[in-house]
Amino acid sequence: MNHTFIRIVLTLTLLIVNVGCSTLSNSHAPLFKSQQYYNYIQPSFAEYLKTTKTWLSSNRAYITSAHDKEVSMNMPFELTPEQPSSKAILLVHGLGDSPYSFSDLAVTLRAQGFHVRTLLLPGHGSKPDDLKLPGYNDWQTAVDHYANLMKQEFEQVWLGGFSTGANLVTIHAVKQGNIDGLLLFSPGFQSQAPFLEKLAPFVSLFTDGYTAKEHNIARYTSAPINGAIAYSDSAERLRDLLEQQKVTIPTLIVISEADSVVDPYAIKTLYEDNFTNPNSQLIWYGESTFKQPSIKTFTMKLDAHKISTGSHMSTLFAPHNTYYGQNGERKMCMNSFDDDASARCRAGEEVWYSAWGYEEEGKIHARLTWNPYYQNLVESIRELTQPSIDR
Repeated sequence: MNHTFIRIVLTLTLLIVNVGCSTLSNSHAPLFKSQQYYNYIQPSFAEYLKTTKTWLSSNRAYITSAHDKEVSMNMPFELTPEQPSSKAILLVHGLGDSPYSFSDLAVTLRAQGFHVRTLLLPGHGSKPDDLKLPGYNDWQTAVDHYANLMKQEFEQVWLGGFSTGANLVTIHAVKQGNIDGLLLFSPGFQSQAPFLEKLAPFVSLFTDGYTAKEHNIARYTSAPINGAIAYSDSAERLRDLLEQQKVTIPTLIVISEADSVVDPYAIKTLYEDNFTNPNSQLIWYGESTFKQPSIKTFTMKLDAHKISTGSHMSTLFAPHNTYYGQNGERKMCMNSFDDDASARCRAGEEVWYSAWGYEEEGKIHARLTWNPYYQNLVESIRELTQPSIDR
């Protein structure tokens, strides 16, 4: 979920504090059959890649002169391990993001013997206005279709997701089954303000969302309110589902204590109450400590790296990532409502790194976009997905 959605809703909530709304149902025709969009439900993943590339090449609103690079960073993709393998994983990005979210994790998983595929959720990768088209059901349909195709091809199938994508893959695993495990990064099970989620449909009567100049080729900066409604639907359906059924397959959940988008403590509680496999793990990036042996904690007060906290997106990327990494080309200076701090960051002053909205006297903070414990994460994934009998 995008921080700008929170900004929109907080502003309009002053006008509608006493109004309660339920989320809108997705009653429109499936988007893949619509004349407004392309048919992303294809009989094979190869056809899906071909059709999606054609669509993106013709319909992306380019923001740089490097058109091939922009298409490549937003394309779904497939990686095949060097040795034949019966294991596969489908990875699903979050709201406003792209398959580039898994640019590092996909390589890691391939090295661990997985055949890796990523999806581009409907409405993403082309232009923010396209995010006004899909509903939750369109996203879930795409995930279900390509997860089921994968089950027909491989003996062992895992699913992975970031933020909203984590909701979608968990819903599939619980409702449809035949999934061997889950890898969930900053899962969007519950936002920082769940009561505001229900106001999103009402807010949509007043605004289409937040519009800004696009400057990040790997994700949207603008945030159509329709995307927030679809996210809210996924979170509500996931929580309702967990009240009825436990998640019994091995699951790794990775979360930052300072996450400004989702509620890490609510996610920890959902993990403890509903993810029952004895091999499941939760990795917690923050300063709290827990007694549960299945929860691993890592401090994020790392002065040597000028890191103050983890962030929503820092669970995903390796320090060497060329776009979001420690020395990557994308520095996210707009890290709060402090325009002066953002300007000083862009001017090249020394910065520290944190979650969105974090402030500390005497320091300028940009968004932390990479994981200083990435190699530890690699080993945790290996530990969960490759039991000792498989090594």
